[in-house]
Amino acid sequence: MSIVPASVVGAPLDRSESDEVRDAPAWVEAIGRVGLVAYGLVHLGIAVLAIRIAALGPRSGHGEDGHADPRGAVALVAAGGGFFGRWLLGAAAVALVAFAFWQLRAAAVGFCWASPEERWRKRLGAAAKALGVLSVAYLAAEFAVRLQGRRNAFQDTIREVFTYSAGRWAVGIAGLIAIGMFFSMTYTGVRATFMGDFVPEKLHGHRWRLTLITGSVGNLTRAVVFCVVGILTLGAAINNAPDAIGGVDVALRTMASHTVGAAMFVITGLGFAAYFVYCCMDAYARHP
Repeated sequence: MSIVPASVVGAPLDRSESDEVRDAPAWVEAIGRVGLVAYGLVHLGIAVLAIRIAALGPRSGHGEDGHADPRGAVALVAAGGGFFGRWLLGAAAVALVAFAFWQLRAAAVGFCWASPEERWRKRLGAAAKALGVLSVAYLAAEFAVRLQGRRNAFQDTIREVFTYSAGRWAVGIAGLIAIGMFFSMTYTGVRATFMGDFVPEKLHGHRWRLTLITGSVGNLTRAVVFCVVGILTLGAAINNAPDAIGGVDVALRTMASHTVGAAMFVITGLGFAAYFVYCCMDAYARHP
């Protein structure tokens, strides 16, 4: 992996000028930083579940909290937290929505502190991240209200989409978008362009290295998983097979069956754990 930090930060902007423009109101930003940590915790939950599956075998994947995906990670909190877990998930949902709002506003009018050539790419990335965060916020809210989620609801919706003439086309486009995100995330991970999102004064020495390493590993791990999800989704659209569509858990199991088996769960689990650390550093040092 070749990382070129010099190309990441680029020419520094005048600090007095950049401080005048924020990508969100200060109170939204403060709650959003908590949401970013919550987003990282979801990835840590996926890491725990993936490693559990590697250690105990595929049968450990049965049950709502046994799937190595965002729903399984949220279910893990709901199952272990009781009444407190419900409130925790509700608070996490609010914080995640605040972070999504922060990113949507940044996608529309933000990143004024970035160089013009980087601004459009960062805005697209912010929009994509907002959608991902909102999906997790929905899961957290669902579990907070119902005490349990409805895993089959997603598959039922997909089957209904396939009944429409344009449904398969829409699913196929979604698969292509996921594959496109693979290339974007791979570029982000290899070139470490995410380092340009941080306030340099907050990342010195070991903090800079920790953020660089975990951000690169985490983004590359997510890139590979998104690619497999996209390929499975596109294949399902082509073959008119709605039941073949799956999320992170299905992607991990597919990768394991075609590569190094259970060790793949450990590898991707470590990658998701690295992304959790990166999210914590992101919440701490992200540019206002």
